[in-house]
Amino acid sequence: MKTKTGISLLVSLLLVTISTFINPHFVAANDLKIAIILWRGETDAEKGFKEKLKELGYSVQYTTLNANQKKSQVGNILRKQLKPDDFDYVYTFGTTVSKLTKNFLKGRAPQIFNIVTDPVKAGLVNSLESSGSNICGVKLGIPLDLQIKNALEIIHFKKLGFLFNSREKNSNILLRELIQLSRQFDFKVIKLRSPPARKRLEWNLQRLIDKKVDVDAVYLPSDSYVVSRAKYVANQLKVANIKSIGAIKKFIKEGILLGSVADYRSLGKQAAMIIDRNQKGKKLENIPIPVPKNPKLVINSATSAALGFTISEDVLKNAVLLK
Repeated sequence: MKTKTGISLLVSLLLVTISTFINPHFVAANDLKIAIILWRGETDAEKGFKEKLKELGYSVQYTTLNANQKKSQVGNILRKQLKPDDFDYVYTFGTTVSKLTKNFLKGRAPQIFNIVTDPVKAGLVNSLESSGSNICGVKLGIPLDLQIKNALEIIHFKKLGFLFNSREKNSNILLRELIQLSRQFDFKVIKLRSPPARKRLEWNLQRLIDKKVDVDAVYLPSDSYVVSRAKYVANQLKVANIKSIGAIKKFIKEGILLGSVADYRSLGKQAAMIIDRNQKGKKLENIPIPVPKNPKLVINSATSAALGFTISEDVLKNAVLLK
């Protein structure tokens, strides 16, 4: 009996040793320390992330650090508050935070990014199949061509306003892609550059209200600054009687007319699954980047009514309606 017990203990010790060699951040008891670096406070993505890790049996000590949409604050967090050796993982929200964190970490701690529209174009990973380094995460972006195609079937616009923070890299990437799509789908892009300075956002929205800018509809990308002003933007566009398209569900919740969107909570759960796979021995660089599947057309019915805009029953029966 003693011999069998000794062999069993030896096997267990060997398994832990092997797992630690494969993944230096392996935690036998499922106890983890995770730093969460946010751009604009906690979202449904982080709620889903925590829910899934708990469901998977992990006991996690979280340290949450919020940049309040300031690049300088991200730098301060990285230099003064984040000690990579103190954490098993560093979770980052959005392109700006994720890029700055990757440059700071240089692979010293596993990084899990989330809510990044295009991690390849942003330079976070080599490809969606393999990151090439100690990083992995979840792609936010529903293909822009799908968003635009779905919107065109309902709104039929010829002039599309693009309201964006021109200081955000993701939004500039999307602008170039949108201009390419405009040639394919035969519409014109009206650039509404709205960085968080000199009240440019307010100025652009007033120009739309005053009809100094002629558009049939406005598209809002997953731009953190514009997202943070979603309710205000939605209200002003309703005053202007302009139809609107949002890249994420929060826009539609706050009053934007419609959008083909991914679910943040689901993306957070996918990020948690990456950690689970890594804990079980799969290197982050070899885990494919999950992408949103089966996006839902979400429509704000109150906004539709306020605009006097009728949407066909065929469209409505396959859509999610928010009031």
